[in-house]
Amino acid sequence: MPLARMRISMTVFSITLLVLLLAMLAWLGGAPMGGDATEEPPQTQGLLVADPLKLGIIPERDIFEQRRRYRILADYLSVELGRPVTLVTSSTYHGALIDMAEGRTDAAFMGSLIAALTLDQIQARVLVKPQTAEGVSTYRGVIFVRDDSPIQNLEDLAGRSIAMVRTTTAGHLFPIYSLQENGLLSDGNAVAMRWVGTHDQVIHEVEHGRVDAGAAKDLRIDAHELADPTTRYRRLALSEAVPNNALLVRRELDQSLVQQLQTVLLEMDKRDDGRQALSIFGAARFLPCEPEEYQAVYDMTERLGPGWGMIGQSAGQSSVLEPVSDDVIAEVETEERF
Repeated sequence: MPLARMRISMTVFSITLLVLLLAMLAWLGGAPMGGDATEEPPQTQGLLVADPLKLGIIPERDIFEQRRRYRILADYLSVELGRPVTLVTSSTYHGALIDMAEGRTDAAFMGSLIAALTLDQIQARVLVKPQTAEGVSTYRGVIFVRDDSPIQNLEDLAGRSIAMVRTTTAGHLFPIYSLQENGLLSDGNAVAMRWVGTHDQVIHEVEHGRVDAGAAKDLRIDAHELADPTTRYRRLALSEAVPNNALLVRRELDQSLVQQLQTVLLEMDKRDDGRQALSIFGAARFLPCEPEEYQAVYDMTERLGPGWGMIGQSAGQSSVLEPVSDDVIAEVETEERF
């Protein structure tokens, strides 16, 4: 075959093949992929299409260990709710309230003081509280000293120092209440306050003798004594019991999601995978929690009365009470937390 005719034949063959290929691609593009054409592909169902639930946590102990525990719970909830659950760590206890008020979190585990304020200030809803295998779902505030301390009672704290945690019941509200009731916020007898970031840091300050006393949750003190049997602390004062780190949700959260979330948490202990997640999280089950369980918090703030100013403004309202008598309080701020 002459070379010119061969080139023409190859050109015609190439054009014909290209036309057939384009036609096939067009047909494949319009054909259904199998099954119901309206069914969502598996990779776009559930977790990947639902809006994430933003779960807030507060810095109570080692932040890396804390996030590991809450990550287990978040992963379980992601599967059961059919949506991703992301963790948001607030830098401070009061920051947890602000995060929820401004929509950075949808739900959060909160200590009793900040929970009571969140209920009051932004009309959040409290859902559940964790219960340990020993049946513990509440905690108490404790003012304590080392067992070898010469301090035997609250009156002995006059002119001494105490480590505390801002915007917490155990580390702020209860000790201020107790010190005022015993005349230890007035000139001459005033106790010097050292503010630290977590309950564990309070215990650390007391243990190493950097302060004379501390104010923290009884659960954290008990845990430290259990971990080190050679360490013992003397309890000088004990508050009434309040819910331990209950879960609150913001008012605007979809009510069907709120109900689903509460149901999933309350039924975790009835399933093998739920019990496994709870064990790693550090609880045996979740129990319902009601606003009335924070009555001790409201009683102490009311009792403190006009001797306190207001801090922590949120959503146009007042929130956390703090003493205004700065001249009788020697504050020593610690290093930046986390």
